[in-house]
Amino acid sequence: MLAASAVMAILAGRLAWIQLVAAESYSSRHIDLVAASVAQREFGIELDSGRGHFYDRHGQALTGQKVQALIVFPVRRREPQEEEKLAKLPQILGVGQEEWNRFFREADTPKMWKDSSGQPIPLAREQALRIAELAIPGVEVMETTIRYPKDAAAKHVIGYVGENPERIETVFADQLARGLLSLTSKIGAAGLEKTMESYLRGAGKTSVSLFTDAAKRPLAGLDVRLVQPGNPYYPMRVNTTLDRGIQAEIERIMDRAGIVKGAAVVLDVKNADVVAMASRPDFDPYRIKLEDGDWGNKALKAAVPGSIFKTAVAAAALEHGKVHPDETFYCSGSYGKYGLRCWLPGGHGRISFREAYAHSCNIAFAAVAEKLSGEEIQEIARGLGLDRTVGWTDERKGWPQFDHEEAGQIFAGQTPSEDEGVRVQTSIGQRDVLVTPLQAANLVVALLNGGEVKSPRVVRDVRYRTGTVAFSFPERNLEAEGKGISPNTAKTIADWMRDVVEEGTGKALKQTKWPVAGKSGTAQVTVNGKDAVNQWFIGYGPADHPQYAVAVVAQEEPVNGPNKSVAAFGRIMDLLAGHPL
Repeated sequence: MLAASAVMAILAGRLAWIQLVAAESYSSRHIDLVAASVAQREFGIELDSGRGHFYDRHGQALTGQKVQALIVFPVRRREPQEEEKLAKLPQILGVGQEEWNRFFREADTPKMWKDSSGQPIPLAREQALRIAELAIPGVEVMETTIRYPKDAAAKHVIGYVGENPERIETVFADQLARGLLSLTSKIGAAGLEKTMESYLRGAGKTSVSLFTDAAKRPLAGLDVRLVQPGNPYYPMRVNTTLDRGIQAEIERIMDRAGIVKGAAVVLDVKNADVVAMASRPDFDPYRIKLEDGDWGNKALKAAVPGSIFKTAVAAAALEHGKVHPDETFYCSGSYGKYGLRCWLPGGHGRISFREAYAHSCNIAFAAVAEKLSGEEIQEIARGLGLDRTVGWTDERKGWPQFDHEEAGQIFAGQTPSEDEGVRVQTSIGQRDVLVTPLQAANLVVALLNGGEVKSPRVVRDVRYRTGTVAFSFPERNLEAEGKGISPNTAKTIADWMRDVVEEGTGKALKQTKWPVAGKSGTAQVTVNGKDAVNQWFIGYGPADHPQYAVAVVAQEEPVNGPNKSVAAFGRIMDLLAGHPL
């Protein structure tokens, strides 16, 4: 009895120390002992991360698909009738007995029925009802959230979440120190998930938990419990400018056109809002890694533009008064130096500047380049939004909506821009010239707005769960750089784009559902030591009352292959004809 009394006294003393001394120490370090003791007995499964979601311009969800999922909780003993009910589950789920047994045997903690990528397998309504009717202890059908549905649209724009300990330690060191994040927390790793990270983080996850005793037996009355944050303002919702229906259909158009690598961008002509932004190759946001190669958003990556850059050269020539629209040039098919030839064997003969744009005559534009300085070409190009990033950026914080948008270039760092050979190659969009599809579509918007360059945005606002606007991102023009162009020059070239379709290199587009205008481009590139081309087409529609500006590029295509960009542009315009703004 004395020994037992001594042990009890020691335990009582220990408890008193924890209550009076240790509790105060833990409290000062913001550690909740009660919560910690409960966590030791809790086995939870996440139903919703609490992270905010993205929506299109019509309020349709781009992320966050709600589905019914199967969750199994461990139960030590089962009655024979319960075992009989369990035997029916494989048939309801449409899986083999062996696969089900393997899953069920491993369920020593709460476990969700998932696919090979680790995502919940959605139950059909009939499946969910049949499982619920069986009323098997420890087998539940519960609503969970799949962040990226299998039919998700705009995946390259949205991006993905993933573990990035290095970024957490550097960018989010404060949250890490306060315990709001851990090194294994999933944060935005690319796209809007990354740039909108600070708005997307929620007030806590929603989970279903199993509470057990020391022997890991479910506690009566507290065995299964739904745990969720009670904050009425979170998660936030990010409202984008995208149109989910148009976006999804454009992605299908690109696939049907056989564009393996490339992009398509659709902008609202009034304000340069991004209606759709598609990129190929596709990727799986659940399997991607930061170091993976070629999956990135090609709409924001600079590529050799070819003859679409003649649009900027034509603007420079007209704006500086170096060439008159009706001035003529003679094209024999060969420039006679720098190895420059026209794409048309035998040449175009005598041709006016306006016709040279419509027919994309290399020789005429080489002659135009002789009249311009490198500085004049570059300043007009920059004035039209090339050679710089154009996406919406917070001017105070320097925070961009678009993740890793490239600026492109006109002349490379040490290139002698005043060398005639350099200017001639530059004038046809070769040599060092690089342009992104977003810049190309925004160039068209600038022409249709009298030379006024907009700053495209893809997010309109962020709202609390209550619907109240927390942050808004107003329409804005791009800060002026270089020399802009006059409304007269802008209108002239926009009109010339109509000639391209009526009588020039875009005649294949004359049969679209509404009249369109544009400019073609075929840029010579080298891939793994072999010749290839980037196929471009940029333009607008309808030609008489423009609503949409579109840029399409099919990269690294065979030299003599079909023009996939023109075909895709035509189908995209036919699609947009059914969705007037």
